[in-house]
Amino acid sequence: MQPLGERLAALRKEKGLSQAELAKLLNMGQSTIAMYERNRRTPDPATLNRLADFFNVSVDYLLGRTDRRERMKEESRQSGEQPVLFREEQLPYLVADRRFAGLLKRVPALSEEEKALLAEGWEWALRVVEKKKKRRSTPSRKEKRPPSNKENP
Repeated sequence: MQPLGERLAALRKEKGLSQAELAKLLNMGQSTIAMYERNRRTPDPATLNRLADFFNVSVDYLLGRTDRRERMKEESRQSGEQPVLFREEQLPYLVADRRFAGLLKRVPALSEEEKALLAEGWEWALRVVEKKKKRRSTPSRKEKRPPSNKENP
């Protein structure tokens, strides 16, 4: 996962802002933004919240604890609800797969701590799968080389 500095720089660039422009909008110094982006300084909790609000991402996303940008809705946060990992229309496909159906039946018996650990493991496993997919779709160094005009002796 990316460190805070890389995430912050990427979000700033997505909005088409310079460090100075972002600093002005957030009433900070440009050098402060630069230090955050170089990972030489870490924002305090209040500043992290301001940055997350400004970019409309979660603090966990900024800190690199998750790759999901979405923030939990305020009503959900206040009621103590957990974020929804799947849309309702996706669940039948997941439950129909025998490999997951048996596992999902066991989730309600888990404590909140155990569910959080399971979710972390699931996130890790999905990142591994995505990396493998990316490696398979990226040509190797040998495949990138143009064919040689020389004939084999």
